[in-house]
Amino acid sequence: MLENLKVAYRRILALDAETPRVIAFVRHVSAGRPMIVLDVGCGYGRTLKALKSAGIDGIGVEINPDIVAANRAAGLSCFTPRDFSSQNIQADLIIMSHVIEHFSPDNLLKFMNEYLDLLKPEGHLLIATPLLTSRFFDDFDHVKPYQPLGLSMVFGAGQAQVQYYGNHRLELIDLWFRRSPLAINFARGLYVRSWATPFLRLLNLVCVLAFHVSFGFIGRASGWVGLFQRRIR
Repeated sequence: MLENLKVAYRRILALDAETPRVIAFVRHVSAGRPMIVLDVGCGYGRTLKALKSAGIDGIGVEINPDIVAANRAAGLSCFTPRDFSSQNIQADLIIMSHVIEHFSPDNLLKFMNEYLDLLKPEGHLLIATPLLTSRFFDDFDHVKPYQPLGLSMVFGAGQAQVQYYGNHRLELIDLWFRRSPLAINFARGLYVRSWATPFLRLLNLVCVLAFHVSFGFIGRASGWVGLFQRRIR
């Protein structure tokens, strides 16, 4: 019973509402026209595969050469940053999915400025990233969550920041908040098996079911997908 609860919980929790939203934003931007879509920090190609299934060609950039090789073997277009820099490609749309939260503010500003140099004027930047929840630091190399307003302040037209200014102006034109089930995360029985373990897992399973039955109302915001457009200053 204990393992069945665990499997059921993980299967329901793995349902992905974010990737379809990302693809919907890409479709909206493309409006059926050919585009150069750059997926920065593409990992093992989850977004690239979803784009390909939607009939949209994407180019991935990934710092790990082994992952680049795996993506190419899977039929995806993928480069290391060094190899990509020699391509002299200007993108219509840049995707940064679950990337920015791995940077400190100083390094993120440098990273974004460099890639925004490759974005065409009036081109689009799509960011998907988690918010600060009790699960945020489960990922060992998460550094800091970033919020839509913060990025708009750094890359906006005003003078809202006193320390960080982007080289490019970005306007937030669409936004979607990902919602996740309520859950107990910090309880001994979830990490070390005890008499309480099945009850905790059952309670979390009920929370997940309540989330889906209520169409996300019984839950909380856990991340966001934002669509920005590059404006000429």
